[in-house]
Order: sequence, then C-alpha cells, then structure tokens
Amino acid sequence: MTIAAEAVQLDEDVHEELRKLAQRAGRSLDALANDALRDFVRYERGVTAAIERGVADLDAGRTRTTEEVLTVLEQQRRARSQK
Repeated sequence: MTIAAEAVQLDEDVHEELRKLAQRAGRSLDALANDALRDFVRYERGVTAAIERGVADLDAGRTRTTEEVLTVLEQQRRARSQK
C-alpha cells in the first residue's frame, strides 16, 4: 500500500546523488528514497530503544563504574589469551 506523502525539500546535491543511484540501480527515485527512509526509520527506532534500555538500567541501578568495566574487560582479554 502506498500513500501520498508530504512534500520534502531536498538539497540539490542529495537529490542528484539519489537520482544517480536510482538510475544505476534501475529503480525509480521513489522506490530508492522509500527504502532509504525505511532504513533510517528502523535505525532511529533502534537507537531510541537502546537509549530507553540504558535509561531503564540506570533507573534500576544496573550500572558499573569505569574501573569495574575495565576490570571485566581485562579479565576477558586474559581468558582469551590463555586459550
């Protein structure tokens, strides 16, 4: 299902690059832009979810000091080097 979207102003250089990419891929500019925007929305959702998980961890007290993290990383490094 497709719907008409609001008009979006693109910088000339972005429009030209999208046009070139679409032409090289043998796809319409609409399809290419739609895929790019879909990827961007997924990325932004992922970033937002990660931030929300981090805030929840902070609120729940699930944190470590820098020294604790460095100690764990050093222990992991040593364990790998002993294999």
